[in-house]
Amino acid sequence: MTVEDRRRQLIDGLAAARSHVLEAARAVPPERVAEIFLGTWSLKDLLAHLEGWDYTNLEAIQEILAGRPPSFFQHYDKDWGSYNRGLVETYQRDSFAQLLAEVGDSHRRLVDYLESLPAREVALGKVRRATGRSVSVATLLRAEARDEEKHAGQVRAYFSGF
Repeated sequence: MTVEDRRRQLIDGLAAARSHVLEAARAVPPERVAEIFLGTWSLKDLLAHLEGWDYTNLEAIQEILAGRPPSFFQHYDKDWGSYNRGLVETYQRDSFAQLLAEVGDSHRRLVDYLESLPAREVALGKVRRATGRSVSVATLLRAEARDEEKHAGQVRAYFSGF
């Protein structure tokens, strides 16, 4: 597999995962989008969380390419709980339609940026964190795609009875 093939696979996987989340979200009846279903989160909270991670990952990718570890690592706690709460607070919208539009826009910005980068930067670049572990753009993208596929499944499972 070429470096370009790896880049394409990462970007396509991220796009497919977001598509699955949005497809599941759009199937939820409007009167249920504010219903708590995932810990303390509603569907609206989940989408705000995803928008926040789009912007977090956009910044993190720029930091990695500049040879620095992603700054969001300084906010790590159990399951990124505090960081995620902050993202939900920042990106929450009253209007579900507006939230769907914003989460689509943030993802397009991330994908457009990834598309503008050389394949090597997306598929292979790495930096070392203070803990001695390495992180790469590819690692971030795979983690995000896994997280979004998990969330798509959670939305479908919870709201499947409607």
